[in-house]
Amino acid sequence: MNDNAKARTPPAEDPVLYRVEDGVAVISFNRPKRHNAMNAAMREAYQAAWQKALADPAVRAIVIRGQGPSFSSGIDLGELGRRAEGESDYARISASLERKRAVLESPKPVIAAVRGYAIGGGCETALHADIRVAGESARLGLTEINHGLVTDGGGTCITAAIAGPSRAKYMVMTGELVDAQQALEWGLIDFLVPDEEVDALALQIAVKIAAQPPVHVAVAKQLCDGVHGQQIRQGMKNELLAISMLYKTEDRQEARAARKEGRKPTFTGL
Repeated sequence: MNDNAKARTPPAEDPVLYRVEDGVAVISFNRPKRHNAMNAAMREAYQAAWQKALADPAVRAIVIRGQGPSFSSGIDLGELGRRAEGESDYARISASLERKRAVLESPKPVIAAVRGYAIGGGCETALHADIRVAGESARLGLTEINHGLVTDGGGTCITAAIAGPSRAKYMVMTGELVDAQQALEWGLIDFLVPDEEVDALALQIAVKIAAQPPVHVAVAKQLCDGVHGQQIRQGMKNELLAISMLYKTEDRQEARAARKEGRKPTFTGL
């Protein structure tokens, strides 16, 4: 290929978009045709955007959102369970857990703007936010059990803290999706508006918070998180141990095989 041909090749779309507006960093997942499924490139770009927002003193609040019809459908299933050669499940999930803990422990408040699917890791990403604004199309679900796994980013413990243990059990053990109205009633989201108003309200809330004294905001967030913070941190450690074990079960392998073969899995408890 000559240089002119190379010059005509359009650049690949950025998997994550980043902008700053009125003291608010807006981080947008940008794989709309895949419902913002998280692949390695998006994960790396999200981490970079997050670090950029934390390091910028002009940024005092953060909005996380998705381009297109959905917030995020979680991990790209083509990468589920994939790891570097010689890397254990424990090591891979530990690294993922550290990234997610950084969001939870951010001194800058986070507002999630949720439309469409927020599934699996996408649901957990929304749950990591301090405040969630959702549209009428929002569907939240912790669907890992359908793949022979459980959550690894605090889905069990954060959902139990927000919605109560029995509702967390329902979501985690059935893998069923919860619609926007049900999510509002359970406390999984804080504001429910028409889809076209989600981004504007999320940004409005973030701008209002960004106008407050930043140290006071950081202290207020820490005080509120202190109610359930230690339980959530311990719960995330427990998830790390649990999922590291579950990756090795025969039922996990059966779930993978059934999905690949397009059939219903037969679980044996092994």
